[in-house]
Amino acid sequence: MSVAVVAHCDWSMEQKKRWMAVATKRGGRWYVQPELVGDTSNLFDRLRCRAVEPGSLLIGFDFPIGLPEAYARAVGLGSFREALKLFGTGIWSDWYSVADHRDQISLHRPFYPTRPDGTARAHLFEALGISDASSLLRVCERANADRQAACMLFWTLGGNQVGKGAIWG
Repeated sequence: MSVAVVAHCDWSMEQKKRWMAVATKRGGRWYVQPELVGDTSNLFDRLRCRAVEPGSLLIGFDFPIGLPEAYARAVGLGSFREALKLFGTGIWSDWYSVADHRDQISLHRPFYPTRPDGTARAHLFEALGISDASSLLRVCERANADRQAACMLFWTLGGNQVGKGAIWG
């Protein structure tokens, strides 16, 4: 019997809201069930244990990976891999912390806001030295003939925001 595990994870800030759909193939049929993501430090190990054949794990994530080009240039980062090594340390120690107030937003703390009271996207643009929303989108997130633009990486309010998922991812 061949078993493949396929997981799709939604990464919200609250652990109780982080769910994944796990599909397991048995005897030519797929069985899908939702379950909590749980502890992310051992997620891959837990999923691998459910697969009978080594290497039969496929996982997809529902959060953006990468940085907008204008932002990367502004902070002098050459690659996303380089950035990941820096985020959360030294001058980047607050990078994963969502700013409560517009005065806390900076190139080294770009996620904003924690709540809607008196917030505006213009606060984010001003603090980051960005002129418009499209500058905070990766190329794959920009509007085209088939779809609207995605939400900016660093904005953390609303149903289509991706900032909090990116932080957890």
